[in-house]
Amino acid sequence: MKRFFIKMGGAIIAIALALVGVSAANAWGPERATFTMEKPASYVTFDSITDNQSSESVGIGDERNFVRVRKAGEKTFTDKVEISDADAKNGQEFEVYVFYHNNAASNYKLTAENTKVFAYFPGIISGNSTAETGAKISASNAKPKSVWDEADFINKSNVGVRLRYVEDSATIYWNGGRTTAKIGEDMFTTGALIGYCEEGKTNCPLDGKVPGCAEYSGYIIYKVKVEQASIYLSKMVSTDGVNYSDSITARVGDTVHYKVVAKNLGSIATTRIAIKDQLATGLQAASDAIFKDTATGGATKTEALSSDFFTSTGAKVYQLSVGGEGWYIEYDAKITNDALGGEPCGAAKLINSVYMDYELEDGGYGTLGNQATVLISEPCEDCTTNPDLPECKEKNCITNPEMEGCQELPNTGPLEIVMAIIIIAGIGGGGYYLYRTKRTLKTAENVVKGENEIKPEVKDTISKDSSAEEPKK
Repeated sequence: MKRFFIKMGGAIIAIALALVGVSAANAWGPERATFTMEKPASYVTFDSITDNQSSESVGIGDERNFVRVRKAGEKTFTDKVEISDADAKNGQEFEVYVFYHNNAASNYKLTAENTKVFAYFPGIISGNSTAETGAKISASNAKPKSVWDEADFINKSNVGVRLRYVEDSATIYWNGGRTTAKIGEDMFTTGALIGYCEEGKTNCPLDGKVPGCAEYSGYIIYKVKVEQASIYLSKMVSTDGVNYSDSITARVGDTVHYKVVAKNLGSIATTRIAIKDQLATGLQAASDAIFKDTATGGATKTEALSSDFFTSTGAKVYQLSVGGEGWYIEYDAKITNDALGGEPCGAAKLINSVYMDYELEDGGYGTLGNQATVLISEPCEDCTTNPDLPECKEKNCITNPEMEGCQELPNTGPLEIVMAIIIIAGIGGGGYYLYRTKRTLKTAENVVKGENEIKPEVKDTISKDSSAEEPKK
């Protein structure tokens, strides 16, 4: 059987789930508009109907809860499943269920484009602890562009267990499970395209096109196998480089510190190890990855890892001796605005995973993975939270002089205005006086020439404007 990550080209899961809001209590996101089967959406959106009991969905109910788990062979998928000591010893298999549905009403004839599913599961679960498995459904023309959900694996054993993907188990189902197809393992790395296949057809292309309506919905089931952990791998994150956890809260612009720890808890030494840690979108390496070996008789060997550590190729590292000793890797990463999809505010959940491919002296091999989560929150200001924002102030000619009707008249004072009035009046009066003078002279000239008849308007002009007597008849 081929090893999981050799088949996947050494790629690892590094998922950034950009959110508008996060529902921590229900482990799904983002907060979004919801619909019903009677009143579906008028646009492309996924898994937002709250009462889906159709046969195509196997009666999922609230679609926001679209990732569920069960022990293989059991009937019902739930939000959480327990792992017992017997499960770990017997190699019990578990199944993960991921449902998807374009909620656009059929009469709008809206098809989701470039629809993908991303999935992840914990590699190692410590004794008496809980770890999440989850998935993200995305489409280039959906609103929001992606939705996500999680379910829990609860390890009730006192010892750590690991989950290993069961090769070729990922299957996509349509038409209430009557039509099926295999889905590639790129579902765990770059994301796998999904689509729709009509009932009765086979080898349907998964082209990322999902029409709107429940009849085109589908679901994916894949299996993981539980084993007792002999090789241990963990990843933690910190804001101060001292207090590490598997999940922290930070802000855009912060630098966070990662630590990866590996140990051999079994009795068989390793012969080959490669490790890779591709950063999620929104995280940028701010330092080299420093390898520190503590398995050489208590001495510490420190050196910078090759840059392959941050790629799908992976970096080769020192072997893990038996007895519980091991080594760790540290590096820093800066949170960029890409974490919010380029937006100035909002929220995001960055799930950054590390994977280790190893071989044992007895011929055994395996791939382990673990992840650390950074929650980003940048509140969006509005007029309620910040009334001093420019768009929140009352608009008038003082705050917005560019408004229509707010342009000022020419900058003239009272004196200039008065002088302008006098000049205009003088020009008008002078012109009228010149006009009257010319008319009076013309009338006098006519009298001298013997033109005794004077037109009424001329007579009026003389009587009003001249002291000359009117000629006698």
